Amino acid sequence: MFFTDTTPIETYTLPLRDALPSSAGAGWGAAARALSVVAQSSRSGRRWPTVVGAVPMVAAAVITALVVLVGRLGDGLPRPATTPTVALFAAAVPLAGVGMILAVRALPRVDRATLTTGAQFANAAATATILLDPSLLAGLVESRRWRRIGRVRSRRFRPGPGWWALLQADVRRLRRHPSAVLIWAALIGVQYAAALALPGLAGAAQVVFAYLAVNRLTGGLRSVSRSPGLRRALGGSDNLLRGIHVVVPAVGAGLWWLLTLPTVDPGPAWLAPTLALGVVAAAFRAGTRPPIDYGGATVNTPFGMIPIDLMRQGSRGPALLAILVLVQLFLG
Repeated sequence: MFFTDTTPIETYTLPLRDALPSSAGAGWGAAARALSVVAQSSRSGRRWPTVVGAVPMVAAAVITALVVLVGRLGDGLPRPATTPTVALFAAAVPLAGVGMILAVRALPRVDRATLTTGAQFANAAATATILLDPSLLAGLVESRRWRRIGRVRSRRFRPGPGWWALLQADVRRLRRHPSAVLIWAALIGVQYAAALALPGLAGAAQVVFAYLAVNRLTGGLRSVSRSPGLRRALGGSDNLLRGIHVVVPAVGAGLWWLLTLPTVDPGPAWLAPTLALGVVAAAFRAGTRPPIDYGGATVNTPFGMIPIDLMRQGSRGPALLAILVLVQLFLG
């Protein structure tokens, strides 16, 4: 007796299709690690590691823009012949292979100074995680960024009172740190993509992404708040200095909110201005947070000791953001 297998061929191809996304991710991860070794071994002053590091951000922006266009135009755009997962897998395999070969050849050029530089970031990240203080890592990244810039071209400020000069300095900070503005703009596209993928959570996503975008513009506010010596050198009261440095984040929040209004339901007329002001207040509270005090009260629970005071200090800013998200979910 002969048996005939009548199972459709698609049944056998399903496991392969399910494994493609994870395989593509593993390939791109291996390629990124290999290229990071090659970048560490390169001489200082080379531009290509920065360019390679910017490629994922550009690719993410392009993919986000394509998702938004396809969602807005629907069937009006032509569909690709192959799925994006297959294309990513096909590109990841040769890139990972070439990256591995280059990494093996570059290993002899990775010296102790390079390893020490990476260890500083790893130790700062571990310490910030254990102590629940992200400023430990952010301070190291900020100092490295300004040291990499090195020299800048100085220009005179426009004449005016002292607060006007400080405001101009805060604007120039953004010009010398363009990644903050780029991330601010990229989050607009992310909001549109999130509104297409999850329409029911578009309002909550708008609040969260607005906070992340505004937080990138609070560099001057964080510097003034965390340095008593800088405040004494600039003169004036602490509230005045912090108020001047909150102007740029407030303007950025207003523009970001106006550009993303088409992605959400308008709701009551007072809701959008209130949420925008609340996002600015949350970013202000996070930027002006004092150094963490580790001598606060703890509570003994069945799950162990919980540092209540430490959690309260760490939630300065994000706690207000959570309230804004709840308000938007119930009233939006």
